[in-house]
Amino acid sequence: MSLGLTVNKKKNGMLLEYIAKSIPGVNLRKLLKLLYLIDEKSMRQRCIPVTWFDYFAWAKGPVAPEVYNIKQGEFKEFVSCVRNADGKFIVLPVSSDADKPESAFMDLFSPYELNIIDSIIKQYGDRSADELTELTHEHDSLWARTVKSHHIKFDKAKTSDVPVLLQEINGDNEERASIYEDALWNMKFQEHLDRHA
Repeated sequence: MSLGLTVNKKKNGMLLEYIAKSIPGVNLRKLLKLLYLIDEKSMRQRCIPVTWFDYFAWAKGPVAPEVYNIKQGEFKEFVSCVRNADGKFIVLPVSSDADKPESAFMDLFSPYELNIIDSIIKQYGDRSADELTELTHEHDSLWARTVKSHHIKFDKAKTSDVPVLLQEINGDNEERASIYEDALWNMKFQEHLDRHA
C-alpha cells in the first residue's frame, strides 16, 4: 500500500470527493489523470506530491491502483463508482455540500496545495480522458520515459508493475532531492506512528 492510502487516506478521499463535486459526471480514467497531473505539478513546483499515491505505468498512462479500486469500493466513505449507459465508470461524491462544509476539505490542504488542485481542475477539467491520456503520453513525459526505459509492451496486458517515479522530476538537483527525501521520511514516520497508535 502506498503512503497515499496508509497515511493520507482521509485527505485523499476528500480530494477525490472534491474533484467529483467540481466536475460532475467525471469518469474514473479522467479522475486518475487529474490526480496524476496534480501530483506532477506539485513535484515540479515544490518537489513533493500532494497525494503520495504510487503510480504505475499502465497502457492508458500513469495509474494509482488504489484509486482505480474505487470500482471495488475503495474510498467508499467519500466517493462511489457506477457504470453509465456507455459502459464508463462515473465517480460520484457520497455526501452533498450540505453534509460536509468546504472548510472541512480546506483544513486538510495547505493554501499552496489548494492552488495546485484548483489550477489543474480549471486547466484540464473540461478535457476528455482521451485528451488527458495523450497529454501524459507525450514523448518526453515521465510515463513515456518509464515505458521506454523498461521496454514495456502493452500488446496483451494493459497494466504493469513498473512504477512511474515522480521523484525523477527532481532530477539531479540535490536541494530538490533533499526536500523530497525529508518529506518522505516524515510520511514514513507518520505511517509508523499510525501503525503503533
